[in-house]
Amino acid sequence: MGKLWEPRERYFSRSFKNNLWLLPEKRGTRIFLKKILLQSLVSVLIFLLIWGVFCFENPVMVSAQGKIREWFTQDYDLQPVMQFFSSVGIWGDTLERAAFEVVTTLDISAPFTVPVSGQLGKSYGWTERADRSRVFHDGITIIAKEGTPIKAAVGGTVSRIGNEVELGRVIVISSEGGIITRYAYCKEILVNLNEDVQEGQVIGKVGQTGNAPYPQLFFSVSVKGQSVDPTKLFMPAAKRV
Repeated sequence: MGKLWEPRERYFSRSFKNNLWLLPEKRGTRIFLKKILLQSLVSVLIFLLIWGVFCFENPVMVSAQGKIREWFTQDYDLQPVMQFFSSVGIWGDTLERAAFEVVTTLDISAPFTVPVSGQLGKSYGWTERADRSRVFHDGITIIAKEGTPIKAAVGGTVSRIGNEVELGRVIVISSEGGIITRYAYCKEILVNLNEDVQEGQVIGKVGQTGNAPYPQLFFSVSVKGQSVDPTKLFMPAAKRV
């Protein structure tokens, strides 16, 4: 009669037994190293992106360079998405963004002149497109009859006159305190480059140029590189939120 099978004790070397408890730690170490590698890769990509921005000299990149320098010299609060990159177009419109908005106090005592009388079309802030993507609208649109006179909201110097694909005929006025005002969709431009203008002076006429679906004025304001809601500047400083 053959010998019955009996289970036998398995023997492990002392070194193997001593190293069993190390397995979970090694697995955790590998995960940690992967995270470090991923973070390093992202950091390198961000560095290359910033480096690439400073390698080119054109209006868009110069604007980006100034904004990047500003990020490293001012304090920021985390807000939903970078409105600057929204306008430059580095991210797709379908992405959920988060913005870095500079904490600044508007040092503007007197209210701005309303550039044109009409109906408020698109407000300042986040808007949703037909495809449900979100985009930041850094100004307001005022619906008015074609040919309605456009007044300078604040006095300054005409720093740029252009004809853009989206905004059509554009007037940009630079004022004291780092204030930049922009007037777009103009039918006519009645001022010249480097001309000094007074607040309330007629600088153009409402039109339907660029991609404007109907006669209107696009009006935007930035203070020291930071976009602000123009409607807040039409009211006395004491009433601003």
